[in-house]
Amino acid sequence: MSDQRVYLDDIYASKECQGSVFRAVVMMAHEARFLNNQANQGYIQLNKKPTTIAMYKFKEGRLSMTEKSNNDVTAEAVNTPVEEAPANMEQAAASADAAFGL
Repeated sequence: MSDQRVYLDDIYASKECQGSVFRAVVMMAHEARFLNNQANQGYIQLNKKPTTIAMYKFKEGRLSMTEKSNNDVTAEAVNTPVEEAPANMEQAAASADAAFGL
C-alpha cells in the first residue's frame, strides 16, 4: 500500500470524521489551506506539498473538526438592541421613507 493515499478503511476507522468521506475531505482541505497560508506568509518551511502533509496528519489522527451549530450566538448579536416593529404598514412606510430622506 502506498503511504500517500487515504483509504476508505482509514476514513471509516476515524472517530473525528465519523466515517464520512465528505468530512474527511473537508478536514484535510482545511488543514492543507492552513499550511499553505502559513508557508506563504513565511511562518513555516514546507518539505512536502500541503495536501500530502494534511493526509499524513489525518492518518495519524491529528486532525479534528469543530462544528458550529445554527444556534450558536455571538456576543455582538446578544448586545445588539432590537427595534420595535411599527404598529401598521403606513407607519412602517413613513419611517422607511424618512430613513432614506424621501
